[in-house]
Amino acid sequence: MGARLLEIISRRAFLAGGGLAVVLSFGRTVRAQVARLFRYRPLSQPVIIAIDALSVPWRVRPFTAEAVTLPSAATPNHAIRISGIIVRTATGERPEQFSAVCVRCPHELCDVDYVDDPKRLPQEVVGEIGRPVNEPVYLCPCHNSSFKVDGERLSGPAPRGLYRFRVTAVSAASVEIAEVEEDVLIFV
Repeated sequence: MGARLLEIISRRAFLAGGGLAVVLSFGRTVRAQVARLFRYRPLSQPVIIAIDALSVPWRVRPFTAEAVTLPSAATPNHAIRISGIIVRTATGERPEQFSAVCVRCPHELCDVDYVDDPKRLPQEVVGEIGRPVNEPVYLCPCHNSSFKVDGERLSGPAPRGLYRFRVTAVSAASVEIAEVEEDVLIFV
């Protein structure tokens, strides 16, 4: 009877431990999703761009935003200017139909170029991407890191995608950019 009791207790302990592991892992997933929602910080003042300047899909419009570095940055609470590019990716007037990114490559902070015709990409860049490219891309002229229009990294030595701005409002007259990815407030 003693061995049977130990076997039952061991099974219960195993099941309780497994259940606890599932709950903890689910909690981490929820925390990660919530953290993603809060990875943007407000700009010092919103950038307003006339919607007429963005009437043609895939045509870029440069802008400059003002922000303040985070307390954890090398120079904390310091006013900075961030150069960006916004592009309309689809017709309509919703924030998700625009993409705004910082023009600095996160690898060595070179300014990226916008390549509107993917056929003009150097063959070695297309080879590094590893698949046909059918939409415009950003290309870093220093070390050939390439990025999708939304800033996602395609190839090259850049450790991550381009820093992103959040388009917060679109009206019949203008597009408002009021937030920037917080990592740019530490590293640029």
